[in-house]
Amino acid sequence: MKPEQTDEFVQITRESLLDDAVRMRLQQKYQSVVFLTPQQQQESLEQCLESWCGNQPLYVFAYGSLIWNPAIHCEAVGTGRLFGRHRRMAMRSMFGRGTPERPGLMLTLLPGGCCDGVILAVQADRVAEELALLWRREMVSGSYRPRWLPVHRKEGALSCLVFDHNPAHPSFVGPLEFEQELAILSQACGPLGPNQDYIFQTVQALDRWQLRDRRMSRLEKALRRLQV
Repeated sequence: MKPEQTDEFVQITRESLLDDAVRMRLQQKYQSVVFLTPQQQQESLEQCLESWCGNQPLYVFAYGSLIWNPAIHCEAVGTGRLFGRHRRMAMRSMFGRGTPERPGLMLTLLPGGCCDGVILAVQADRVAEELALLWRREMVSGSYRPRWLPVHRKEGALSCLVFDHNPAHPSFVGPLEFEQELAILSQACGPLGPNQDYIFQTVQALDRWQLRDRRMSRLEKALRRLQV
């Protein structure tokens, strides 16, 4: 079973974020989808940075594609555990790994349990530029709520920027049954590529860091079986 292909794929790179090519191209292609304006993104970023001290590295908790493709200047400083949240494919993807006609699914965090991920450090003198790019990457439509949450590691807890779930956003669907997820992921495809590739790359990235997510691994194995 192969996902339906689109005409061409968009690559998220530092260069494509610098000239805002990703947002402009997607907005031109999907005019029916509501995107945040650059001013709205900047206002959201400034509000978030009000809680940052301003003279120390800024830490970002990566739990999905930020692990394997952050597309900003940062350093992975190790793994950490976020309590009170768990990974879940619980948002529609209508312009990334899917289309308005056949939405895919995006990863977010839902309440309960815990989530293991990678901590990314952005040096203080780079925060203004790098976070502006990060907002262009993660806050295209405002489907996340940027929050500061404690992420625990052996050396102690770090206050990290976390792109948390936003239940008020139209893309939020909440937890789906496993078979529902599998059916969507196996078929959806958008400008960023097949939806199933997101699962494959995320599980591979978690494996490299010796991190485990049972549901993601189960999805990955089921999707691989469908390819045979």
